Amino acid sequence: MSFNYIITLTPLEPFFFGGEYTFGADDTRDESSRYSAISTHFPQQSAVLGMIRKTILIQNDCLTLHRRGEWVDNSRISKATSLVGRGQFSYDEAFDIGMIESLSPVFIAQSGKFYVANARDKNFTPRLSTATKMLIGDTEQSTIVFEGFDPKKYEEETFVSSNGDTVKKTSDFFGEVSNIGIKKAKNGGAEEDAFFQKNSFILKENASFAFIFTLSDEIKFAKTIVTLGADQSSFVLDIKPFDSSFNQLFSDCFDTKEIDRVILTSETLINQEVQDLALFILGKRKNFRFLKGEKNAPSKGRKSKRYFLLERGSVLYTSDLGQLSSALSQTHLQRVGINHFITIKGTK
Repeated sequence: MSFNYIITLTPLEPFFFGGEYTFGADDTRDESSRYSAISTHFPQQSAVLGMIRKTILIQNDCLTLHRRGEWVDNSRISKATSLVGRGQFSYDEAFDIGMIESLSPVFIAQSGKFYVANARDKNFTPRLSTATKMLIGDTEQSTIVFEGFDPKKYEEETFVSSNGDTVKKTSDFFGEVSNIGIKKAKNGGAEEDAFFQKNSFILKENASFAFIFTLSDEIKFAKTIVTLGADQSSFVLDIKPFDSSFNQLFSDCFDTKEIDRVILTSETLINQEVQDLALFILGKRKNFRFLKGEKNAPSKGRKSKRYFLLERGSVLYTSDLGQLSSALSQTHLQRVGINHFITIKGTK
């Protein structure tokens, strides 16, 4: 038997969710550091999973918290493993997460409504042109024409409600908070690369982050305060029973167009097969890394390799919805809120 819940995360302060590029040096900038960094709007699913696993361990008396750190005592390892598993997050292979059957992509909850990133082709009409062809490798394909699309016109990204009746802009939910400062060295002077500008976010108008969470058994899990993000910002975590899955919740919120298409409702890892099956991909690519479990390794050594994921709201056009859906379906990623999508059959 499965137990389904909706979890909301309401920020108590501005939050900063780190992406691939923050203040530190990385392999794209030799050894130099950035002086400016901006938060992503949503936390990485790997971070949400880590927060949930830690919360379960704390509430079920499996995690020892101390000034020197936090750990699971030997006498509690068996119970902790059954609750949250011992597997380390991976984009490449399945990993054990214990009684956690799944957690959905993070979305927005506000005033009893739920919102997900809208499709990027919301305001124009994609059509297959019979007049012109394009050559992809050795294959000739029909050209997709975007009627009503103006490349010179900026359009803010939007969110659509689960029943499709309300569309809101990103700025309706997120407010930016900018901080400028100078880091001080231990001797009181300014450090090298010490000047910085950091742009965090707040959520407006009683909005919260939310995700759907499924367990294979009932365990202790109650309302609490959790921390999340690069600054360990505080959030009120609330949990309530819920009778719908993520895909059921957002199954009817997107418009039908002429062409068969797949709309991504989470960050999505794609492979060459996906690219070959897509007639065209309308979306943005984002870099992601996650921290690995080597505690004694330097910060650079603890980072995973760089992964390139398509952002939520991206649209893939195809002539074979079945094959494209199969290529996108990676069970171990979908279980933790990655590679979620909705297929929509076209009118022609």
